[in-house]
Amino acid sequence: MRLTNISLPSINVPLFFSTFHHPSQREYVQPSLVLAMLALSILLQSSDMGLGQRGRLKALELRDLAQCYFDLSLNSGWITADLAQAALLLVVFEACCHPAHSESRARSALFLLDSLILGLGFLDLDKDYNATTFRPNSVPSLGVPFSDHIGQAAIGPGATQRGCSCSYFQLSTTSPSSRRITPLWATCPGWNDDWDVIETRREEQRELVWTALYLTSGFLSHYSSFKVFFPAERLFGTPQMQVDLAAKHSIWALQARCHMLYTSCLSVHHDESISEYDKGQFAVQAWLETEQIKQMLDSHTCDIERANLYFGRQILFDTQNLVSSQYTRYIPHPSIGDPHFHRDKAELWLRHQKNVMQGFVAALSRVTGLKENSLATRPYFTFWFHDQLAR
Repeated sequence: MRLTNISLPSINVPLFFSTFHHPSQREYVQPSLVLAMLALSILLQSSDMGLGQRGRLKALELRDLAQCYFDLSLNSGWITADLAQAALLLVVFEACCHPAHSESRARSALFLLDSLILGLGFLDLDKDYNATTFRPNSVPSLGVPFSDHIGQAAIGPGATQRGCSCSYFQLSTTSPSSRRITPLWATCPGWNDDWDVIETRREEQRELVWTALYLTSGFLSHYSSFKVFFPAERLFGTPQMQVDLAAKHSIWALQARCHMLYTSCLSVHHDESISEYDKGQFAVQAWLETEQIKQMLDSHTCDIERANLYFGRQILFDTQNLVSSQYTRYIPHPSIGDPHFHRDKAELWLRHQKNVMQGFVAALSRVTGLKENSLATRPYFTFWFHDQLAR
């Protein structure tokens, strides 16, 4: 965990280790979860600059062993939240490039994760606590104006300057010891030390739902069924589960909303039962929502978005590309037919990609804390690079 640069906020590391090393509680830890951790850990170290082919084969061996224990737990009815975490790690593994990678393996892992999230009721965790919900085939918008989050004084003891309060709630602030165990997870949502084990487990489950959405945008289609607090929303809340509106505008909540918006656009785009007129209206509302989210992102004063390499903005850009086809189809733009307009857009996109990559390489050591800017331990970025080239 100390070397992995894949953020997994759905795992409370101290709670995991305390359970794993406890003589009587250890037997309740799913073997597939431990094996999946080992498999992913070895895979991340198995570039040709690291453990090489031998390491990749060992990682696959552990991954297959994790799958065996996973299937045993399913068949025996031992289905717990730990099993869902194991399924999430298996999805992350299949999202990386490895010798046995295939679409069928990836889809199988996704289906298992999706089924467990639904079966364990994670989507209904906060249905009784005023969690934000969205209607099917509609733009996932809060329906309230953005006004209070950035303008008010920063939240937290000793905070005096104006700006967002996200840094106060990140993992490195709420749990300073995490810098030693998981230094690369510093900007993940933190944990409240006052929570008991039950509430901590519930927060793990919430984070698992959102992490699954990040990994599978365009695959999971249950966003309209979400009755779950946004990432870190409980940190802004009170013991009575009353949540501040500012929590829905935190950097983590905005990233979640970016993914929900993209998923909703994909769903509507491919739904043949929706009329062309309704798709056009949806496209307009979706475009307006992307602009509002960008405004919120611009207003943040924390460095968390930069540490995450502006991933939310990348999803927003993909969303605008997706809805623009509906936009221009039903609402002719006055610039259609003007070659300079399209060239300007193309150049803007190329500059954006150039800046993203330059910023990525330049900031890698500062963000990760590692001296070398090596991508050797990031096999999950391979397909992202391919996607950029395919555009």
